[in-house]
Amino acid sequence: MFNVPTKLSRQKAPRFASCFLANEKGTFAPTFAIAAIAVMASAGIAVDYTQLSRAKTLMNQSLDAAVLAAGHEMLEGETNKAKLRKVFDNHLQANFVNHPELGYLVEVESFTANNNTGEVDASLKAPIETAFMGLIGKPVVDVGAYSKVKLSTSAVEVSMVLDVTGSMNSDGKLAALKLAAGDAVDILLPKGKTNAKVRLGLVPYSEGVSLPSRLARKASGHPTRTCMTERSRNPHNDVSPATEKVGADRRTRDCPVSVVRPLTNERSSLLSDIRNMRANGYTAGHLGISWGYYMLSDNWQQFWPNGSKPAGYDSRTQKIVVLMTDGEFNTYFNGVSDPRDSDASTAKSNDTAKALCTDMKRPKKSGDGIIIYSIAFNAPKEAKETLQACATPADGKSQYYFDANSEQELRTAFRSIANDIKTLRLAQ
Repeated sequence: MFNVPTKLSRQKAPRFASCFLANEKGTFAPTFAIAAIAVMASAGIAVDYTQLSRAKTLMNQSLDAAVLAAGHEMLEGETNKAKLRKVFDNHLQANFVNHPELGYLVEVESFTANNNTGEVDASLKAPIETAFMGLIGKPVVDVGAYSKVKLSTSAVEVSMVLDVTGSMNSDGKLAALKLAAGDAVDILLPKGKTNAKVRLGLVPYSEGVSLPSRLARKASGHPTRTCMTERSRNPHNDVSPATEKVGADRRTRDCPVSVVRPLTNERSSLLSDIRNMRANGYTAGHLGISWGYYMLSDNWQQFWPNGSKPAGYDSRTQKIVVLMTDGEFNTYFNGVSDPRDSDASTAKSNDTAKALCTDMKRPKKSGDGIIIYSIAFNAPKEAKETLQACATPADGKSQYYFDANSEQELRTAFRSIANDIKTLRLAQ
């Protein structure tokens, strides 16, 4: 209880003290009485202090949660200050449901949400009656709380590199991937919200990576060859297609049915592409990684259509790759007599994948490198080793490598990554 009656402290305690002072029996009675009063006062103040400290702790926790909720709403693109305040109030009230006495006393002194600076801050005040401090002139103490979050105002670009090889047709894997990838889109681009600072792209890969013909011409010079393979001179980096064209294979039978979806914040288009994914072909994982890289590289800005051009490396935009596979990388084209499933292809695909990941993670101009999350889905040991090598090293704050062995674990991994990406935008 935080609204403590004051009758005991203002009537009974002084009367009890007077009885001690009036009692003259015994040599030590006055001394004992004075000492007893001091002990009682100290104990009473300690009780009050404990109550005030508990109230402040509860207020701080509730305020932090409410400010953070408003901040996340701002991250998702909400700019209406009245709506942000409503989110804040609703969360604040919900956090005081189990402490109605305190919730009744709490007043919101201030609330500010600034979309330009990305700051949300608020303060609370509650007048708490004391049981014993009234004896020293403090019958009521104002307890305050203050909280602030500063959100990153920079943009986020995420390329989701998804395995749609033939092995994904078994054990409901493809259905699980569709649900998991859809979960990530739901979190990063919530329904009913439009956030121009968050863009996602899709790179479905199997034996190659499929492009629409207009982009295939720009990438390889061959508009009828839409199944992309690796470059012969620069397979390990993101040099511009103006410097070297990308390889393209005449065969399209085992290339993905789904084509690359460039960066967009069109939630419905992304979800439609995910629902329509089909699985076929072998696993050229390094090609999926290549196009995940190209999608975010500022060396490729002139390649992508308007609205999908990646920001410059020096723009402070957070660039992120989410890489998923269920099998070992086993297909490579240039310089291999048999592209499929040979020891040479397996070695070159894995080595190229690791080299690409290393190049992605290195610092870019004045900015950071690309963050890589990787997910092994019922994958063999060799695939896990490659994905672990690709993932951004653990930093004690985030998990970058996930080992999923069921639909639920796969969905949990994608949700964790999406929520972590949102959290990365919290500056403090």
